[in-house]
Order: sequence, then structure tokens, then C-alpha cells
Amino acid sequence: MKTLITNGLILDMVGEEPNIKKADILIENNKILKIEKDITDEYDKKINAKSMLIMPGLVNTHTHLAMSIFRGYKDDRKLMDWLENAIFPVEDKLQPEDIYWNSYLSCLEMIKSGTTTCNDMYFGMNKVIEAIEATGLRAVVAWCLTDDSIRDKLERTREYAKIYNNNPESKITIFTSPHAPYSCNPDTIKLCVDLAKELHTGLHIHLAETQNEVVTIRDRYDKTATEYLADLDVFDVPVILAHGIYISDSDIEILKKHNIKGGISHNPISNCKLSSGICDVVKLRKNGINVGLGTDGIGSTTTLDMFEEMKTAAYLQKVNTMEPTSIKAYDILKMATIEGAKVLGLEDSIGTIEEGKKADLIFIKTDKIHLCPENDICTNLVYSANGADVDTVMIDGKIIMQNRKMIDINEREIMKKVKKIAKRLCK
Repeated sequence: MKTLITNGLILDMVGEEPNIKKADILIENNKILKIEKDITDEYDKKINAKSMLIMPGLVNTHTHLAMSIFRGYKDDRKLMDWLENAIFPVEDKLQPEDIYWNSYLSCLEMIKSGTTTCNDMYFGMNKVIEAIEATGLRAVVAWCLTDDSIRDKLERTREYAKIYNNNPESKITIFTSPHAPYSCNPDTIKLCVDLAKELHTGLHIHLAETQNEVVTIRDRYDKTATEYLADLDVFDVPVILAHGIYISDSDIEILKKHNIKGGISHNPISNCKLSSGICDVVKLRKNGINVGLGTDGIGSTTTLDMFEEMKTAAYLQKVNTMEPTSIKAYDILKMATIEGAKVLGLEDSIGTIEEGKKADLIFIKTDKIHLCPENDICTNLVYSANGADVDTVMIDGKIIMQNRKMIDINEREIMKKVKKIAKRLCK
């Protein structure tokens, strides 16, 4: 199956400076075969991308898909108060089918706003995986472990990793996932590290999200959270570190010393909404640490729109450094694409538009009032665009959404099911 895309403007995200060009893209099955002007090869399907900017699909490096029912639920609280007194009591009542439909809604929201790959940690991940597969997303997923929920989830991780990680056709990769340093004792984290090594996979964990966590870990272990993880060999495997707000200069040196594979998932809107703090993305990137963007769960962001994360991330860094040149629009776009792919260990497959890579593409309609004029396309994408500007989404060479319509999915029916779940659980 060959698909030819014509008349589009391509932002390929290759290199240190923007490369924007008018060219055709020829896709064979799920991979990009050619990127040239006026391709004359035979094709089975043609897409006219007139008035469209084509760029790599966005990569959401940290989320909790099944939390869609918590949008706007008992807001305006600090993290631990919100979790312990609002979220955990409802999560205890979630049924497997609730997790499936909640995750399905989140997948739809991501696709409709240009995300083609996500990284998810939660419980009931077998139902999350079903939703991801039903909607066509690419994903890294993990059962989230705490001290009181270990053995079954470790076995589930091992079982599913053998199914998905060894399948070259799979769009899903299984990681191990201790929840956080404050919720996992050394034995729990070591079990997750050992399993990651056994399965030749990576590890996903929250890190240094709040000041309370900093104090808790210091009081408990007389270390920073980063030192705690380093002593448990966490950085011996590819690792996704969610948040990373309170990472000191000495912590950065530890990450550099270990030359970590993976990196930090920066979640700017969640960090703002919960008043957790500001991750110093500029410093991390200057020190060679990969930083991708994530949304966190809907409960703490109320949106899975990565365009909103991009503009928030840019604003925060400029305020945090008090220097408007500290981060450029193209840097932010890289964090949402190729650098996010590096954090997930998928940079050889996605994150840029290059021959041989997977055809994960989004088509952005640019002939809109709020995107006019196009003095700087990258600036427009970061500061002016939003998820509703995404017209068409292709994942693994297959059109998932076209003209803002999901293919073969009844969006209203999914919304109806999630509203019913929320009415039952979130009264």
C-alpha cells in the first residue's frame, strides 16, 4: 500500500534549525519511502495537503489516560490533598470497563489535538492497552507499582512485555513503573529495575515533583530523590523521569555521570495548576539532559492538548530565567517531537519526518485568522496554534482522523459512556 501526499509544506524537525520545505511524501505501508519534489511513483492513495503544514506527530511523554473522568473534579488543591481526599477514593471504585472507556476518551482527545504517541502509567493497564489499540495510538505503557501492589503487577508487566516488546509490528512498548520515590521503598524500586534489566526495557517514575517530596525523602533517607534512585541503580536502564522540578545542580551531575538514556518529562500545566513549581528546562537542556513534554492526567491539567503545553512551557522558561531568548519556539517544538521521542527511546522510529521512519504525521490547517500572517511558522505553532488546528492525523501510515473526523469511531457515543461513569463515581 502506497500513499502519496502532495502540495503540503513540511516541517521535518531534523537538525538544530527549522527546515521548512515544499515537497511530496511517499509512504509505503507504515514507513516514509521518499521525500522529494514532484514524486511520480505509482500510488494507491493520494492526499492533497494544500494549505496544510505537515509535521511529526506530537509525543506526550507522561500521562494517566484513565483519569479523564477527573476533568474539573474537586479542583484548586495541592497535590497530596487532591490525591488523598478527592482522587484515591474514586479510583478505588473504578471497574475494568470504566478504565477502558475513560482511556478511550483520552486517546481521542490526544489524537484530535495532534498527539500520535503517549507514555502512560496507571493500574488496570490491560484495559488501557485495549483502548490504545482500538484508537490506533502508539504508546509506551506501564503498570504503576507502589509498596502495597507489587507481585501481580510485576507478573503482568513481564507477561505483556513478552507479547508486545518482541513484536516488530507492535505500536506498544511495555516499561516497568515504580510510582515515585516517596511511595516505593528500596526493595520495590529494585524489583522494578531488575525486571527492566531482565526484559531489556525501560522504567517510568515520578521524580521531584513537589517540595514535600524533597523533605520526605531527605528525612527518610538523608538523600535527594535523585541520589536515592541512583543508589538503587535506576539510571542503569532507560528511564523516564516525570516532572523533575526539584533537581539540584548536584543531581544534574549525577544524571550526566550516568549518561542516562531517556530523560525528563516536563508537565508545565499540571505543575502550574497544582502549584508544584517550575522545572528549569533551560538548565537541564544546557547540561545535555533530554527533556520532553507531557500533560500528566486530565485531572491535574484539564486538557491533553500538547499545543497548550508547548506555549505554557515557553512562557514559564522565559519568566523563570527572566530572559526572553532563553528558549526558542523551535526548541519547544523539538521537545514536543524528537526530544520527546528520545525520552521514550523511540527516536529511531518517530519524532522527525525522514525517509525510513514511521509515518506518524499531523496536518495543520494554516489558513486561519489566528495563524495569519506566517512571519515565523514555528512561532505561530507554539504561541498561536491549538489542537483544534489539527485537520488530519496519520499513525503508522494509516489515516486515523481526516477533516477533524475520527475514522470509524463514534465520538458522541464515547462521551456518553464517560459521562455516565462520571455521574456514577464523581457525585
